[in-house]
Amino acid sequence: MKKYYIGVDVGGSHICCALVEGDTGKIVDGSLINNEVDSNASYMQITEVWKATIAQTLQQTGNVEGIGIAIPGPFDYENGISLIEGVQKYDSLFAINIKETIRQAFPDRSKPVSFINDATGFALGEYYAGAAKNSKRSLIVTIGTGFGSTFLVEGNVMTEKSDSVPADGYLYNIPFGQSIADDYFSTRWFVGRWKAETGNIVSGVKEIAEYAINNDKRALNIFNEFSSNLAEFITPWLQKFDADTLIIGGSIAKASYLFLDNLKSILKNQKIDKTEVKICKLWDIAPITGSAMNVKAQLNKEDMIKKENIKRKTTQFLAPEKAQPTPQGDYDIYPGFPLAKGTIKSGAEALADYIAEQKTVIIDGYVGVFWNELIQQINEILIKKGVKAVWKNIDAAMKSSDEIAQMLVPYLGEEDSIFGKITDKKLIDWFDKDKLTKIQPEASADVNIIIGCGAQLAGWNGKLIYVDLPKNELQFRMRAGAATNLGADKVEDGRNMYKRFYFVDWIVLNEHKANILPRIDLVVDEQRPDNYLSMSGDDLRKGLSAMSKNFFRVRPWFEPGAWGGTWMKENIKQLNTDVPNLAWSFELMVLENGIMFESDNFRLEVSFDFLMFNNYKEVLGDCAERFKYNFPIRFDFLDTFDGGNLSVQCHPRPEYIAKEFGMPFTQDETYYILNVKNDPLVYLGFQEGVNPDEFHKALVYSQENAKEIDITKYVQVYHAKKHDLYLIPNGTIHASGKDNLVLEISSAPYIFTFKMYDWVRLDLDGRPRPINIDHGMKNVNFELQGQKVYDELISKPYVMELKDGFCLEHLPTHPEHFYDVYRYNFDKEITIETNGKCHVWMLVEGISVIVETADGMKQRFNYAETFVIPAAAKSYKIINEGNTQAMMVKSFVK
Repeated sequence: MKKYYIGVDVGGSHICCALVEGDTGKIVDGSLINNEVDSNASYMQITEVWKATIAQTLQQTGNVEGIGIAIPGPFDYENGISLIEGVQKYDSLFAINIKETIRQAFPDRSKPVSFINDATGFALGEYYAGAAKNSKRSLIVTIGTGFGSTFLVEGNVMTEKSDSVPADGYLYNIPFGQSIADDYFSTRWFVGRWKAETGNIVSGVKEIAEYAINNDKRALNIFNEFSSNLAEFITPWLQKFDADTLIIGGSIAKASYLFLDNLKSILKNQKIDKTEVKICKLWDIAPITGSAMNVKAQLNKEDMIKKENIKRKTTQFLAPEKAQPTPQGDYDIYPGFPLAKGTIKSGAEALADYIAEQKTVIIDGYVGVFWNELIQQINEILIKKGVKAVWKNIDAAMKSSDEIAQMLVPYLGEEDSIFGKITDKKLIDWFDKDKLTKIQPEASADVNIIIGCGAQLAGWNGKLIYVDLPKNELQFRMRAGAATNLGADKVEDGRNMYKRFYFVDWIVLNEHKANILPRIDLVVDEQRPDNYLSMSGDDLRKGLSAMSKNFFRVRPWFEPGAWGGTWMKENIKQLNTDVPNLAWSFELMVLENGIMFESDNFRLEVSFDFLMFNNYKEVLGDCAERFKYNFPIRFDFLDTFDGGNLSVQCHPRPEYIAKEFGMPFTQDETYYILNVKNDPLVYLGFQEGVNPDEFHKALVYSQENAKEIDITKYVQVYHAKKHDLYLIPNGTIHASGKDNLVLEISSAPYIFTFKMYDWVRLDLDGRPRPINIDHGMKNVNFELQGQKVYDELISKPYVMELKDGFCLEHLPTHPEHFYDVYRYNFDKEITIETNGKCHVWMLVEGISVIVETADGMKQRFNYAETFVIPAAAKSYKIINEGNTQAMMVKSFVK
């Protein structure tokens, strides 16, 4: 059975549509339909003609494999969104998702709708069925109102700038003569030259050609001058591209009998013997053929891509949409805060049902969301419901990726550095404000939808849906090349992408999120695109408020590392253990962790910062205004069981982190030794009498020569014991050694680690780990050496309260630490008053405990789980569920 494709050519005043044979690229006899279009009409008037024309073509056969559309730019061809504005043609289509509009006439999503530039469509038409057929390397130019160009290698369009191809394959803007090529190879050049020669005005090239046919020397000279200019301009590109064919099309090509021979003669004299020069064969139908055959080519590519398509790159499982609490004593990596039954809805159908009831919908959300999949799923359901939605994309008003990249230069530091500086930009700075005002709802639509990061900035009045994505999933998508930075048009090196996320994207998007949180009508957890979870904004805010008065856990996530170990693999049952190691757990990081709500066993996750934006005062209590939305204390694991030593490192001084990176406070740490095997070490402080210059030279020698050094010549080591607490204020040289399980209790910043010596090893990606000797030397505290290290940096616990079955110890921290650590040993239960402070807890000996708050809520927390009791809880009980004494560690702001 023959396969057909529909080819569509959208012009300034028409739409042409035809069936194209997939095998030959030929247009089926009698299938060509040409309808006039008023390009200044409304969106609805224009697209109704388009859809009707396509529907009429579809009626001719039931075997259409896809639709290809050739349309002039500017246009987002990948996503099918019109960027045309300010040109008095198709302005009413600006920001509209044309692909989803066409789907109303062609709803079968197993078959594609794709878009290409009209000049590219012309070139591909000539390649598949015209003058460029069988050409391996062809340059196709169109000369008419403007100067178009396409570089083809065996039918593949070359757009990436190189020595042989200009950026995007565009020649029109290449300098030539006194201006650019477009000013010489276009109708206006002919008109201007004729006026200069004769003083007369003509409407176009056709009139000048008529003079030339009648042997008017002035006209003939103009065509000769044109061919000489074209030969001069095109020769170096034909040589560099090694073109075997030059195809000339466009309206001026219809007068080729007046310039083609001279052009060929000049090229021959220039030794351009390999390139065959031809006039196009298909003329006006070329874009129809090209757009249709492009669909076929894209389908073949997509089949290959689907086999290799990786949307997330990680060793860890995607969080399940439903999860049961773990058995008593087992660590739970999917902790859910309970909500009423029926609160969480599942699936795209629930979203579509909600949207169908509205007139105007704003769908805002986070970078990394798979927006196209969301649009496709919802619109498919709306079409089945008979709802005609107009989808507008906020990205149409976004500045170019180059403009955005230039704007962000001051915040991204040196290219080879992992550090930048916190931006002071706002999300609105990513957008062209004039273009934003042009994105308006369509009165004739059943429902208007504006979608994308920052959609609320368009100022529409309607229901607000916010689509959230956990940061771990964003990074897994980033590593797979499936997500990129806000406003970037390409995937960069992972380290650079993360740096831009941390210092720029997350900052502006989180501020935007905080601003719109009070008016969110529906929140969506997008980490599972095959099954979205959603709940109302009111339920979200009620849930956050309940958390802020009772307890919460963030969802931890886990990563392998160069020094990673085996304890977490062997003791946390929900993890994927088919990994080389696990080095870190990440918890209580506002920027990166999420919180999960539970209803009917569904686990809907939103970012941790939602809680801080909505309830930071209740959570933090007496230090709320000091830290605001920054949760100040971080708990995580450093696992080196059967692994390796961490890098020898230090963290920045407060004034340094503020000046260099824009951070409000620095990274002061402690190592609480949760478990050990063999006889592990902790590297801490300098040896007595260390020579800073000698230390520096040794580090540089190691780095430059990839040679290990005896680091203990400079840095002290201590034999770690279970439940020791090592104090690591900023500037302290330190590292955990092999065979430790460290509970790292730290202030919130977490990427500002200056690795100074790393045992000459590679990272898991096979690349050298970043070493920051210069930063380290500017911050490391050489006064922390000798006996002073033991005296000041190893906590000396003392008993604060002792009675039957209960002991409270203080594990003093360093004066530089703004947080303190207490340890509780108890048989049965304890009652704690928050006294206006937020408490961070972990059970470090025992099976599990039950927390009961003054509100009457109860929750089990198992061994090694981090949980938080907000200041607003006021009073709560902790009940030991084990048969032996429980030991718990609590941290809080001093």
